[in-house]
Amino acid sequence: TNKNKNICCVGDDDQSIYSWRGAEIKNFLEFDQVYKNTKIIRLEQNYRSTQNILSVASNLISNNQNRVGKNLKTTMEDGDLIKLNCFKNGKDEAIGVSDEIEKNKKNYSFNNTAILVRAIFQTREFEERFLKIGLPYRIIGGTKFYERAEIKDCVAYLRLVYQNKDDLAFERIINNPKRSLGETTLKSIHEFAKKNLLNLELSSKKMLEQNLIKPKAKIGLTLFLDLMMKWRNDLNSKKCNHVKLLQLILDESGYSSMLKNKKDLENENRLENIKELLSAMKEFDNLESFLEHVSLATSVDQEWEGEKINMMTMHAAKGLEFEVVFLPGWEEGLFPHQKSLQEKGDFALEEERRLAYVGITRAKKEAFLSFAMKRAYHGDWMDVLPSRFINEIPDNSVEKNETVLDKNEDDFEFNQDNSLDFGDEYRSPGWERYKKNKMIKWKK
Repeated sequence: TNKNKNICCVGDDDQSIYSWRGAEIKNFLEFDQVYKNTKIIRLEQNYRSTQNILSVASNLISNNQNRVGKNLKTTMEDGDLIKLNCFKNGKDEAIGVSDEIEKNKKNYSFNNTAILVRAIFQTREFEERFLKIGLPYRIIGGTKFYERAEIKDCVAYLRLVYQNKDDLAFERIINNPKRSLGETTLKSIHEFAKKNLLNLELSSKKMLEQNLIKPKAKIGLTLFLDLMMKWRNDLNSKKCNHVKLLQLILDESGYSSMLKNKKDLENENRLENIKELLSAMKEFDNLESFLEHVSLATSVDQEWEGEKINMMTMHAAKGLEFEVVFLPGWEEGLFPHQKSLQEKGDFALEEERRLAYVGITRAKKEAFLSFAMKRAYHGDWMDVLPSRFINEIPDNSVEKNETVLDKNEDDFEFNQDNSLDFGDEYRSPGWERYKKNKMIKWKK
């Protein structure tokens, strides 16, 4: 291009959200410095979203320092204000979203409804709720929670500990993580089991006793079987609860180390999914009831086509559009994501804000933002702060609604009178910060 000076670059710097894939926003921001006399043409007419949606997104992204800048205008009406909801916890958030979807299903089809999350593990609460009440859904750009490889691995370990005759579980985890048990060894175990009418675990024990396993494989197989006996003793004799049992299995099998030693985004997501699984397990009284739940959840076979609510990460949603969009989990540490901020500081914060911009602008007519006051991490409840991005949205751009709570003596409702005493149980840091910033002017 040095000779003819003839080059054109088209893009939206406010939607640069893939630095972890190698995308460089500076290529766009510094274009006019590299190519002198560049003419900048801003494409500011929007044909998708209402003006209120665009205004919220524009106000939010204006907090970024590194951008070209633009003022979006719509060809549509002003539309409804963006809804901002606060919930007691993640479970209530899922209930609130599902209630809103059912309330508006005459106005918006399921196919035109989307739930966009920052991290894929967040879909679990919504999947559980939708399965319970029979709302059809699909995961775009990923798999359903209990169908994810790491979740199936964890469940397989638990199933085999609970029932040694579970051959499918045995097959899945016998060499996961690697224990030097190759296809040849597994084939010989299968043949021995078939010939002697035994399950695979008992066949393995018999073959070890008869010295029918090769030396290298013998070490790994013996260790695996010893661990199985130890975990069953933990469960049955030591009365170890099912959540603690899975934690022991993950540590002692080497499964946790296997994921932690592979430092990439995929394995970080897997670890987050496992933490979410541990939180889910805490909702059940014992291992048997949890395994029954998983069995029911995975037996629901839905076809991809047809009317279904769309769930995906905000990254996967880029380029898509929906009539109504739900954006849950707008909390510090989750969004913006704590690990991103720790690794890349202000650069990551600006990319997280661009991700918020992408999420909001997927909505054509209505958008719902929400956060919880408490969230379960690794099975333990933690108070959380509303995302700083919520503070960056002007008061007059959102409609703040009362939290959806079961009405009992311990619950509270938001009220314009901030002098009211709501009790200690729900006086979370998020609640205190929200009052301090005078952002709660909830509609009656």
